[in-house]
Formats: sequence, structure tokens, C-alpha cells
Amino acid sequence: MNRYFVYCRKSSETEDRQILSIESQERELLAYAQKEGLSVLKVFKEEKTAHKRGRAVFGEVLGQLERGRADGLLVWQPNRLARNAYDGGWLITAMDEGFLKEIRTPFKTYCNSPDDKFFLQLEFGMAKKDSDDKSINVKRGLRTKVLDGWRPGKAPLGYLNDKTKERGDRDIIVDPERFPLVRKIFDLFLAKTHSVSQICDIAKNEWGLRTRQTKRMGGKPLSISHVYYILTEPFYYGYFY
Repeated sequence: MNRYFVYCRKSSETEDRQILSIESQERELLAYAQKEGLSVLKVFKEEKTAHKRGRAVFGEVLGQLERGRADGLLVWQPNRLARNAYDGGWLITAMDEGFLKEIRTPFKTYCNSPDDKFFLQLEFGMAKKDSDDKSINVKRGLRTKVLDGWRPGKAPLGYLNDKTKERGDRDIIVDPERFPLVRKIFDLFLAKTHSVSQICDIAKNEWGLRTRQTKRMGGKPLSISHVYYILTEPFYYGYFY
């Protein structure tokens, strides 16, 4: 028994804020496999929450295990595999039926024994409770923010979330770079001298207005649908949903 799949997962959800990046997980796990003399057949990577079932890459891993393509899984922590009862139950059942011989982490190995499966199920249960508790706390924080008169979530174009404050307490401030340009979109529209498509072209090509750059997206010219969104978004006249 020396054939392993490496599974690395991290999501952008609150649940994974302290977890190593996917690249760091892969590096640590491959180094551990080399040290222990384990044969790694394939590395699977996924950026998706495990709080709900339906992860595509995880499903592929399970399917290949059922077809006998590997003996075990190598992961950073058990909560990389499951934070919901369905996926956790499948892994325990796979051990019962012999599809999955063991789950290894750099800190503990879970084999097909009553004690190991009990502790593995306990790990999955704790991960699920942790996710459930955080979901409740986030929703409570959002309700509090709304009652205080602040719009939850990402600020619309022309404004910024104040990152000098802690998450959940960040109010919305003016974006000094983009706010004047968004204001000019309204001025042109109210002047009734340009169509929305013309305003979009001017904003992109003459003013150089771009969406806010983030780690994963942004920094792109406005689309005409985004201009329509700006012109119909209640936040710009003082309300929010």
C-alpha cells in the first residue's frame, strides 16, 4: 500500500483564513511524502469551500479511489477533505468498504480501524461545527452592520471599504481616484447629451476609468452593463438593499 493522491484545498471563505495556501500545502505534503517514501500518483488542487457538498475536484478524487487508482489520501489536515456530514460520511464508508485504505497528514495517520475512524469522524464533526458557528457569527455581524446603517459587502465603484479597521467594522469611504469619474458619469447622463454606450466609451477611453484591482480580478475597463448598474444602484443616492 504505497499509492497516494495528494489533495490540497483552500477557499476564500472565513473558514480558511489561517490555512496554508494551496502552493504551501503542496510543497509541505510532497516533502513529507519524499521523507516517508510514499509514492504520489497525482496532486489535486481545489479552491472551493467544503462546507457544502458538490466540489468537482473532490468528486474526481472519490471516483478514482472507487476505481482502485490509489490506496490513500495525503492532506494537510482532515478539514481539507470535509466540512460537511455527506463528504465526511463518504470517506468513512470508503474505508469500511476498502476503497480507501488510509488518510495521512504530516501529523497523524488514520487507518481502517475503529479507533482511527472514530477520531477521523470527530475531526470532520469539529470542522462542520466550526463552519456552522462561523456562518452564524457572520450573519449576526451583517445584521448588526445593517442596523447601524452600513451597507454590508464590497463597496461599489467610486467607494472603498476602510481597511484600516477590522473585518466586520469596516465602513465605506470615498475612493479618491475613481469617485470623481463616477460622478462625471452621472453628470453626463443627467445632461442628456450622451447615450449610455457613449458614456461608457468616454469613461473607458478618455478618462481611463477601470474597476478596482483585487487579488483575483479587477483592473478592467467598464462594460456597458456596469454603467447601467452604476446608474441604477440605490447606494449612489443613499439607500441599499
